[in-house]
Amino acid sequence: MRSATEAVTKAAGAVVDAWRHRSEVEAGDLDVLVGAVDRLRAEQANHGGFRTRQIGHLVLEQTRQEMGLAETEAALSWSAFYSAASSVLHGSGSGADEARRQFNDVTAAMEQLFLGLPERADRLRELARLDAPVQQNADEVARMTDPRAGVYFFQAVVSGRWLDLLPLSRLLPEEQRWPAVLYLRRLLADEPERVCAWVDENLDSICAQGPGALSQAVGVVSEAGMAACALLARLVRAQPERFVLMRVADWARDVPVAERTGLWVVVLEGVLRSRTFTAHESWESGQVLRELVDTAQPGGHLRTGKDRLGVIIRSALAGVLADHLNDENAGLQTELVNELGTITLADPPRVIVVTLMRAVLDLALAEAQLGMPVAQRLRGVHGKLPATEHRARLVAVHLTESWPHDSQRAEAAAEWWQTAVDAAREVGGGTWPSADLADFLALLDAHCPQELRAQMEAALGEGLGAPPTAAQMRAWADAFPGPVPRRWRVVRRLSPVLSEPVRGPWEPVLALLEEKYGPPPGRPEPVVKTTSWVEAYGGLSVEVFSARAQADGAAAAVAALSAAHVADDDGDADEDRAGLLGELVAQDLETWAADPAAVAAAAARPVLQTAHFNALHHAADKGLLDPGVLGALAEAAFAIRPQEADGPQAVQLQLVISNLLHRAWDSGASLGAVETDAVAWLRDLVTGWSTPRLGTSSPLAVAMTAPGGSALLSLTAWGIQSAVRTADGLPEELTATLEALLDADPDDQALAVIGFRLTLLHRCAPAWTAGHVDTLLPLEPAWRPARVWLAHSKPDAALLARLDRTGLWRVLRAPDAEGSLYRVFLARYRTPRPCRGVPRRTRRQPRRGCGRIRDAVPARHLHRPVGERRGDRAGRRPVACGPGCRSPGCRLARSRAFRARHWS
Repeated sequence: MRSATEAVTKAAGAVVDAWRHRSEVEAGDLDVLVGAVDRLRAEQANHGGFRTRQIGHLVLEQTRQEMGLAETEAALSWSAFYSAASSVLHGSGSGADEARRQFNDVTAAMEQLFLGLPERADRLRELARLDAPVQQNADEVARMTDPRAGVYFFQAVVSGRWLDLLPLSRLLPEEQRWPAVLYLRRLLADEPERVCAWVDENLDSICAQGPGALSQAVGVVSEAGMAACALLARLVRAQPERFVLMRVADWARDVPVAERTGLWVVVLEGVLRSRTFTAHESWESGQVLRELVDTAQPGGHLRTGKDRLGVIIRSALAGVLADHLNDENAGLQTELVNELGTITLADPPRVIVVTLMRAVLDLALAEAQLGMPVAQRLRGVHGKLPATEHRARLVAVHLTESWPHDSQRAEAAAEWWQTAVDAAREVGGGTWPSADLADFLALLDAHCPQELRAQMEAALGEGLGAPPTAAQMRAWADAFPGPVPRRWRVVRRLSPVLSEPVRGPWEPVLALLEEKYGPPPGRPEPVVKTTSWVEAYGGLSVEVFSARAQADGAAAAVAALSAAHVADDDGDADEDRAGLLGELVAQDLETWAADPAAVAAAAARPVLQTAHFNALHHAADKGLLDPGVLGALAEAAFAIRPQEADGPQAVQLQLVISNLLHRAWDSGASLGAVETDAVAWLRDLVTGWSTPRLGTSSPLAVAMTAPGGSALLSLTAWGIQSAVRTADGLPEELTATLEALLDADPDDQALAVIGFRLTLLHRCAPAWTAGHVDTLLPLEPAWRPARVWLAHSKPDAALLARLDRTGLWRVLRAPDAEGSLYRVFLARYRTPRPCRGVPRRTRRQPRRGCGRIRDAVPARHLHRPVGERRGDRAGRRPVACGPGCRSPGCRLARSRAFRARHWS
């Protein structure tokens, strides 16, 4: 309370001072004041909070576990003890009976607090085995402040009377734990209705504990079968979170088909109406729809008589589809699917409206196969969906799919044809008629009985509408190019399958459109088609220059390319030439790597030189280039280095040259006489690039795209290779550069590169690393090299051991610590390789950033489910913030997968 009051006073003072001096208050100051007031109010409402925290600290020391909801409630009794003792001390009367009662209560509370679980196990088992517990027994359980005792008790408790006797705090789930879950599961097996009623009654209290508590509760009641149906229906309406709906979907599949009722359908209807669930859980949505379809007419038999579940499901599917068709983009999503026959519920698309259409069609087809009349199986579609192009398409596709079955029986065929005539009157809607609609019209034209043909053609003419007048056609032709009217486009796409009497009135329009756009495809094509990408390179031919390289050599080919005319020159002709050159190099590496100096001289311009050497570098990165040529490539590239970065092309060339030097040194190659000049050039790049700066969003990734950052990486690679080859430690040129960067005002990008190479520096130059621990190994602030190493570099157990444990734990508890946690795992489980010769680990290093730094994005940390570890060794693990903390470090601390020995 005192600290909260002081925080409010301080925040209020800052607000008052700001108003007096500037006549305004910044939003940040108000936020601080609001937070301080909220904390003070929470402390004022939390009577006895100080004593509760004291008890919590003692429990943590005794058990290495934090108190949960029930234990916190039990600890409140200590505040009552202190209050009673204070009253007596200050003159309040207290008789012998009251003193005896208080003494007994305090003694019992001290036993709960200080006696270990082994000493109390016998009493806990005795309580758990009671067949008829009474309130006195429940009060004893309620006083338990040891989290382990609650778990131990509920593992063995048998009587159902405890559910009414124990306080709610002892039974409720929490965000990360639920000691009573085993008891409730046992009770659920015998009395499912009672457990579901208890959850329903206390649902608000469960939700108040957080989503984790609600998820656990739903998981338990979902094991009750149809007894949980009413409760789950309420949950779907009141708590439509994704994790709840996922649990409900699993429950629905587990309910036996014979037990499913209309209320079961209502629950799933609510799940499918949730946009959040259907948008993110497309596969689960498909499985729910399959269950509905399979339940409607199970076992290949129609539901008859009073069994109307099939009717309920048919109506529910159509209703959910109608609901989703009202969404803004539903029409476009359905038109993008050219054939509904290609959709399956086993592998549903991500678009729920299309999956729903397939489910409606699957159910109608199954009923057609069982002999149900067509009017009955389409009753839901006609009753729930408005008369739009979507309903017309559904009916048309179903009639096409059911034709092989309905055509075999005369009565069914007559009804099929009457339904088809009605459907023909609705075929002209929409914007882009689909291929399956065209298949329906082709079926009508091929099989329509002669006595119905005139009626069918009249219905199609009514659906397509009246053709335009000559004046309307002339106006459109005069304004060409312009948008094609919707009905013209529909008739044109369907014209190949329309009969002559239907197409006849539209012939002038079709002829005009064919004159402008050519003939329509025989079957409507998809609205959006995916084709392979073909790079034009401004009209330059890959084959022509490839043949020139084969005949006259790479230098002659690049000289011809440099002078070639680019037909489609829109200001980036050199970019087209560079793209073509990269393609040529990738196709014939041997030819283009044979004489790199001659090719570089013939290319003449930095943009082409960059394209040539960059393509060779990428080939080496993929292992497609002989490592023996890397030295010659690096020398040739270094020979054409720009003296000044006077443009973006020169900057890119500097970057590629630095990359090749890095690649050559990492392969063990030596540049001979030019190596000294190359090292000096790299040092100049680093010096000109580095400047004091902080706050870069992704400093390592940004550094790798700059010539200076790449040069620092390459210089480090040279120094490490030299140290390995000579065994004399890091060369002075590298150490001077690194020390200058470490001693200067911080440059987060340069320090990020150093941190990325820290593993190899530590292994191959331990003496130098040991001499700079004060600047290399601190974890705060975030720009320190060790921080970048922990998140992005190669794991190293020896280096990890030298980090400050308190700072390391603070970093691992941060919300964005997945990459650091992943590398801590690897460092603890892997044995480091000695730095002998030129290790493979070093040779592979350039496969990162600029095309080389692939670890710039932190790896995702995969952890096993949270669990509590019992036993004496649990005390050696770090203590998590609390069961509600979701930081990766605290999840790790609570995980069974990470044993205590890893922190010893």
